[in-house]
Amino acid sequence: MSVLDGVYGTVCNAEQYQLSNDTNPTITCLTHGQSIGLALTAEASFLSLAAVIIVLVLIGRNVLRYRRALPKGGWKLLRVPADIYMLSLFVYDILEALGGILDVRWAHNGIVTVGPYCTAQGIIQQSGELGVALITLILTVHTFVVALWKVGIGARHFAFGMVALTSLFVVLWVGIGNGIHKNFETPTPYWCWIGPEYGAERLAGEYIWLWIALFASVIMYIPLYFWMKGRLSVDPDKWYKFRLSESDDGYTQRRSALGMLSYPLAYSFVVLPVSIARWLVFSNKKVPSAAAFFAVSMFNLSGAINVLLFLIVRPGLLLFSPPEEFGEPEGAEIEDPTTGSTMTPDTPKYSHSPQPTGMSLADVADDGAWNLTADGNNVALSRIDSRPRSDGI
Repeated sequence: MSVLDGVYGTVCNAEQYQLSNDTNPTITCLTHGQSIGLALTAEASFLSLAAVIIVLVLIGRNVLRYRRALPKGGWKLLRVPADIYMLSLFVYDILEALGGILDVRWAHNGIVTVGPYCTAQGIIQQSGELGVALITLILTVHTFVVALWKVGIGARHFAFGMVALTSLFVVLWVGIGNGIHKNFETPTPYWCWIGPEYGAERLAGEYIWLWIALFASVIMYIPLYFWMKGRLSVDPDKWYKFRLSESDDGYTQRRSALGMLSYPLAYSFVVLPVSIARWLVFSNKKVPSAAAFFAVSMFNLSGAINVLLFLIVRPGLLLFSPPEEFGEPEGAEIEDPTTGSTMTPDTPKYSHSPQPTGMSLADVADDGAWNLTADGNNVALSRIDSRPRSDGI
């Protein structure tokens, strides 16, 4: 059936078009322009899916590289909480992107209808969007707590537990909703998601978490910015009191926390257009289809944006640092959960290098990584441990 066969610029007949105008429609008749808009949202989702798949392939390459460089082990793919959160975020990004890619069928057919395909899209989209919101919220709070109070720096088991609880909540909420309600996933109107008659489920199953994550990102970004600048600290005697001071020299290393906060900050930019559009719908106001497609296209790009920020700002996570720079924490060393490296705010980072041969004392002095000691007539030259000691983030 061509567009000219339908009514009002759609491929629907008169009966189908009438059904699409019901209070809770089970069918949506798309105009030619709306089909193009859906194709754009699907392309945005495809970009996110491709970006996440590429970064997962690179992570697999990193694992093989570490196995060859360090065959005896001593390394972990998920060695800090941020590794765990980022990997789980990528998994939910894949689900979210797959749900958006399924718009291709609606764009091609010109009709969105209930059925197994519609239900599958709704389940996939709801799972991915809810998971991304929850993991982003957890990541924001964990980074905030670690930066200011230095609590949970190496809490890998806690991170695994939070990811497991998130997965359990997503599976139960989506599964129970689709199990006890008929036509739980319906056209809304240009793609399939929770039907309009289930407003409470929409709020509790996604919207409230989107907005909490958005609110937390904005609220926690402000004190973390001042902390990064060295102007905010926590009172050592009373954890609930904060102190303001002038900028200090620890600022350079503290940029890592702000870098990690780039993820929820970017999340706020992709969620805000969708939130505005949804609030207008809740207020019974007409939202132009072009505005809806723009908002959803931005939202569907969240996976690609997460990957871009990860590769630029957080190259130390998920084994992206070279194997020769990898060092497991020992003694007083701790791992920075935002970078996956061991550091101290006031100590520069050094990388491992092979033992030099034929070096003069002048070369050693210039190298700055050797220790010269004297005992009577004996002079000893020893290598200083290249891994910095730390007692803070």
